[in-house]
Amino acid sequence: MNRRGTSMASAEWISNKIVDWLRHEGDIPISHIKKRLQRTYGLDNVPYHRYWRGKDKGNFKIWGSYEDLYALVPSMRAELLKRNEGSTIHYTVDDVDHSFERFFVCFKACSSGFINGCRPFIGLDGCHLKSKYLGSLLAAKAMDGNSGLFPVAYAIVEGENSSSWQWFLEYLHEAIGNVNGLVFMSDRGKELDDEVKVVFPQAEHRTCMRHLYKNFKRKYPGEFLERLVWSAARAYTPQWHAEFMRQIEVVSKEALNYLLAEKDHCWSRAMFGETARCHYLTNNMSESFNAFVGDARFKPIIYCIDAIRQKLMKIMHNRRIKAQQWTG
Repeated sequence: MNRRGTSMASAEWISNKIVDWLRHEGDIPISHIKKRLQRTYGLDNVPYHRYWRGKDKGNFKIWGSYEDLYALVPSMRAELLKRNEGSTIHYTVDDVDHSFERFFVCFKACSSGFINGCRPFIGLDGCHLKSKYLGSLLAAKAMDGNSGLFPVAYAIVEGENSSSWQWFLEYLHEAIGNVNGLVFMSDRGKELDDEVKVVFPQAEHRTCMRHLYKNFKRKYPGEFLERLVWSAARAYTPQWHAEFMRQIEVVSKEALNYLLAEKDHCWSRAMFGETARCHYLTNNMSESFNAFVGDARFKPIIYCIDAIRQKLMKIMHNRRIKAQQWTG
């Protein structure tokens, strides 16, 4: 302890103690690092910023300089294209300082697998990255013939906004082209409508019912309304949909108006087009994809991109082995 009562444990000492934890367990919250070191070594009065610097130094010992890794992006793109011919892989840099902005990946195996073996249904979703420079991970996911998650494309961008989503969709279009009866589903509703219409003008854009109801419930709670809203969503015919909407109006005119404000967004089966013939109401693939990505979200850019690539290889290899065992 120094004269101010602060522990003399340095950031370098902390990094040496936790580097193996970080290497084997991935990202560990600062609060957990603090508790584990206090429990193991009896540390006391160590300021938060020292734990943070210790973790940063530990990550440096594992990954190297985060900044230097961005310089490897062009080489990584070239190597990925060399080993995955026909893939759609692009990156962009800032026009002024040439710093990294975005990186898009759609392997040929993924685009071909989607076009030839999946329903024309794509879930769009984004999640926050957790590495030093943050950003967002955008993804397009499909469902295969066994209702299994089939990742189609992913990208690292500065954040979820209209510009990054349109950029993502433009390269997705380059990879898969115009797919007959294509349906997109997202939980962003109106926010993605314009981008989808610009890039895929013939596609249908559905709103995730689970997300819509979550927002609806905040204003209009109650089990009875919940049953009516979901019944209206599950109704296959306009007549039954209209009947459940009428019952909602009896309970709450305001609740009905809330749902009618979403009339331009497909959230009920009665609104779905007939080409895709895909009955999904929710974008549950998002949770599956987040679990699939796992700790890749916490890694520096090069390792994040490659970790997802390795996961894709594994999932396709495992499904190939299973398919070879099928008979009949």
